[in-house]
Amino acid sequence: MKDRLIRVAKWMAFPLLYLFSLAMFGYLTFPYGRLKDRLVVEFDKRARPGQRIEIGKLTSYWLSGVELTNVKLHIPPDEPAPAFPGAGDFGAVAAPAKEMVLAIDDAHVRVRLLPLLLGRVRVDFSISAFGGDVTGTAPVGDTKGDVELALDHVDLGKIEPIAQTVGVPVKGMATGKLALSAADGKFNKANGTLDLTVADMVVSDGKTKIQGLIELPPAKLGDLTVSAEAKEGVLKITKLAATGVDLELVGDGKVTLKEPWSEALADLFLRFKFTDAYRGKTSTTKSLLGEPGGTSGGLMEMQVPKMKRAKRADGFYGWHIYGPLKRLKFDPSTADFAPSTAAAAKRGKTDSPFPPPRKPLPGMPLGVSTARGDDAAPAPPPDRGGSPDRGGPPVGDTPRRAPAVPEILLQPGMVPTMAAPPQPAPPQPEQPAPLEQPGE
Repeated sequence: MKDRLIRVAKWMAFPLLYLFSLAMFGYLTFPYGRLKDRLVVEFDKRARPGQRIEIGKLTSYWLSGVELTNVKLHIPPDEPAPAFPGAGDFGAVAAPAKEMVLAIDDAHVRVRLLPLLLGRVRVDFSISAFGGDVTGTAPVGDTKGDVELALDHVDLGKIEPIAQTVGVPVKGMATGKLALSAADGKFNKANGTLDLTVADMVVSDGKTKIQGLIELPPAKLGDLTVSAEAKEGVLKITKLAATGVDLELVGDGKVTLKEPWSEALADLFLRFKFTDAYRGKTSTTKSLLGEPGGTSGGLMEMQVPKMKRAKRADGFYGWHIYGPLKRLKFDPSTADFAPSTAAAAKRGKTDSPFPPPRKPLPGMPLGVSTARGDDAAPAPPPDRGGSPDRGGPPVGDTPRRAPAVPEILLQPGMVPTMAAPPQPAPPQPEQPAPLEQPGE
């Protein structure tokens, strides 16, 4: 029996040695340079126009992974940024938008071998960027499975798109975890949780001018806590709050998950308030935000009309944040909840406090309003002076109609006037019959 096992082992040694040598030589001589070029080409095919990626170096990582260093993702601007929020409504000159760059020091991506033997492709990744670490796991292609993402001391101040989206520099260390379980591999039906904490958050740096106009001193927001729960593809915010010595913030809403992730739709309501201690901190804050305890918003509300429209009775500034995550929109809102964007558009509610101009209906005299709702001119009170003994209803119960205007009176260049109703012709006197002549 022992001799037989030795003979089998000798025959098995040659195939095993061949497979080991093949794997080692393939691992050592793999053309990672050509793989890097292929990744850049494939990214360019799927990216938006103007987006591009740069990879400094790509090498092997363990047996089934790669390591990337000095990676830079260039994101072109969508459109020129206005000089200040709402400036475009008043004809202000737009400031040129800048290209955003996301820099990654190094990243590791490795394919799990055991799921690969079962025909499933799952990858583990770890990224060192923005002063911290991002780790997680996710399925690739048609493979079903859960998604996990963890942040560890990521500095928000080093993420350029956040500053450009908010409009002011933001600092803070983000730590948290996102866990999603995709039903049938579709994340638009996923369930899961989100827990995120941003420690020592500070808004503005006292040097950067907001939209190139004014410098806002640093405002300490404290620790920002965000908790959310995903159910059937809808990530509902259960807690979004921070109470700092200079700034208070609270919000709620939801994010509808889509595929790809950039198409996810946000419907959030956020409101913030500067404390009296911050408003009276310096002469600059007093002039920008108004005197502590006062109701005036200072120069900020005068220079930024949207801020004035966002002012609530309790002193908070409310904003409705909605749209795809890749291109969020910010509208002033004094409501206590985030209204549905579709419903607001259906009702005709816009950011402007003035009603849109209305065109007269064809055949209607100029100056007659066609408005409906709150902005319509008030109708005259009905005339109810009818007498009951006349045997008919009061005059006010009968709807009145504007007299028709001849089309000739509405020709261009002519002043429309109300034509008088035609008068009946006066009765003609009766002519006497002619006398009959004798003999006829």
